[in-house]
Amino acid sequence: MSHTIRVLSWSSVLVVLAVATAMAHLAATKTMPNADTVVVESPPKIQVWFTQDPDPAVSQLGLEGPAGKVELGDTTIADEKSLMAMVPSALAAGSYTVTWRTAGDDGHVRRGDFVFTVRGAD
Repeated sequence: MSHTIRVLSWSSVLVVLAVATAMAHLAATKTMPNADTVVVESPPKIQVWFTQDPDPAVSQLGLEGPAGKVELGDTTIADEKSLMAMVPSALAAGSYTVTWRTAGDDGHVRRGDFVFTVRGAD
């Protein structure tokens, strides 16, 4: 086998390993409310879907808005590989940031966030 072919073969193996490792980590796939959207009414719940089942031992959802931290109901594991927390009181108009933390099949803790805006009724 020539040196060039050997180098290309090892490069191909490394690329496959890197892709497989990246794919093994849990990732968020969908949110409710949708990320970067404006909603007219306060959402009744916050929900984040993932590529793997979230680990309940490390899972958390948080919400912060114009007036600071918003108290949510307990973070629960919902169907369809998701975390959910109820929003117990109506949110005022403004921008809100949802933070999430969980782990997937590989045990690595992952964190993320997304933003949505409550416009409120006209």
